[in-house]
Amino acid sequence: MHTFLVLFPILVVLLALLALLVSGLVVYGRMLVRNQRRVLESLRRNGLAFLCRPTMGMRSMAGFILGIDRNAVSLWKVGLGQPKRTQTIPSHGARVVPATVRINVARSSPGLSVLSAGGSRVDVAVYPDPTMGYSAPTKGPSLDLVGQQIQQALTHPVEPANGGTRSAGDV
Repeated sequence: MHTFLVLFPILVVLLALLALLVSGLVVYGRMLVRNQRRVLESLRRNGLAFLCRPTMGMRSMAGFILGIDRNAVSLWKVGLGQPKRTQTIPSHGARVVPATVRINVARSSPGLSVLSAGGSRVDVAVYPDPTMGYSAPTKGPSLDLVGQQIQQALTHPVEPANGGTRSAGDV
């Protein structure tokens, strides 16, 4: 009984630290999802935007967003701070083809490859809009529909809904 009384406060402290760690991760996740949704909304004012993972994109805790507008196809890295454009290719003459995207060392997923007229490419696995739960990459008819939407936006660019241009940094 004496050993239990000595170890009980240590157990309580360890459980409190574990609860603090879990709640910190939940708060971090909520902030990350909120920022991803805000950037998606901002990019969708100018064109199309999809949550995605680029080739080997699981090396980062940040989310990635593929933004398509009348000028460029851009891959944005979205964490807790301001979004950063990691890759851009001109949208004029670009086309979309199905691809197998290597998400991490052990896993591949069906995805899309956006090829520019100059030969540059952006390979991504497309995901549903961000939530706090796990979501698998989009595949099958849904992925085909996303590919068709992107190809249509590349061949027939639409004017932004707000009449001007904005970037994800204007959020």
